[in-house]
Amino acid sequence: MIQAENVLKTFGDQQVLKGINFTFEAGKNNLIIGRSGAGKTVLLKILVGLQVPTSGQVMYDEVNFTALDKAGMREIRMKIGMLFQGSALFDSLTVEENVRFPLDMFYP
Repeated sequence: MIQAENVLKTFGDQQVLKGINFTFEAGKNNLIIGRSGAGKTVLLKILVGLQVPTSGQVMYDEVNFTALDKAGMREIRMKIGMLFQGSALFDSLTVEENVRFPLDMFYP
């Protein structure tokens, strides 16, 4: 189960996510939909630990993912699949970090 509890994300003065709460139950299909610029990608990046929420927390099976160190996040990420809409790079990483990303995840 994945839970978001009062997730808030700001970039400077721009508030992108405000008080997001949800529960994704195992074995069920869940959707994140919204208009362009609504914060869907930011939310997904928070869910996999590529960005840190300004406040709030993300829980995986009652484990506070947002409070884990890299090793703890890696353990949970091993159970997560992520498929991009098109070929994509992480805009928060350098080219080298993008190339290393899957290697760092699976071969620490």
